[in-house]
Amino acid sequence: MTVADAFDRIDSVLNRKPFENADKNITPDDHSVEFENVSFSYDGENLALDNVSFEVKSGTSLVLVGPSGGGKTTVAGLIARFWDVQNGAVKIGGVNVKDIPKEELMNTVSYVFQDSKLLKRSVLENVRLSRPDATEQEVLLALEKAQCTDIIEKLPDGIHTVIGAKGVYLSGGEQQRIAIARAILKDAPIVVLDEATAFADPENEYLVQNSFKELSKNKTVIMIAHRLSTIQGCDNIIVLDNGRISEQGVHGELLKKDGIYNKMWKDYQSSVSWKVGEKNA
Repeated sequence: MTVADAFDRIDSVLNRKPFENADKNITPDDHSVEFENVSFSYDGENLALDNVSFEVKSGTSLVLVGPSGGGKTTVAGLIARFWDVQNGAVKIGGVNVKDIPKEELMNTVSYVFQDSKLLKRSVLENVRLSRPDATEQEVLLALEKAQCTDIIEKLPDGIHTVIGAKGVYLSGGEQQRIAIARAILKDAPIVVLDEATAFADPENEYLVQNSFKELSKNKTVIMIAHRLSTIQGCDNIIVLDNGRISEQGVHGELLKKDGIYNKMWKDYQSSVSWKVGEKNA
């Protein structure tokens, strides 16, 4: 039964038709991102997004928050055209992503996944995936900006060390920093961060957050956040719930409302005040 299920899954992937490449060859005017009355369903029945509209101006930041299953990851995936919407339009620089050639779209958007996986290749080769023609010096600079110096220093062969089988193993937070170095090297004008600190321990989270600052310089940034520690200074926050925009605004505005964001912030503040008790001698 397990084998049959595995074959069914493989067939579903092999039989899936690729998206048609754009035939209009339209170049975006800028690096803004717009959702225009977007509705999307994975199964054709249940809506993951229901008539969602918002705009992220070029060079600004948007953070998506809200309960699990609210549609945050769906929004992030649609920007990079992992799927196509059933209704409405996703636009970059005023151009529907369906009308942007796939090579240009991929060069325009960097996507850092929640659980980034590295290939069983050297660190150098893993980072170079985003720019195969990059020099070793450019890769080293990207690793430095991604706060990876401590990782490289402990590896037996530096950036030539193989990761995984017959090599070394890195923690989830360390792998995430390597993945961010890859995005920094790519230097795309739009950056999508999908809960990118989810698997980081506190020390790695601090370094990952520092690498975000470098990655985000002069970029249009869309970030999914579960931990609310670093979103206060962003340009806009959208709260998604059941596929709809529940609230929208900046941190201070949303705190004044007795809504989902207010409750999430109070829960976050309570969690950071927790301390491990010490038993009296």
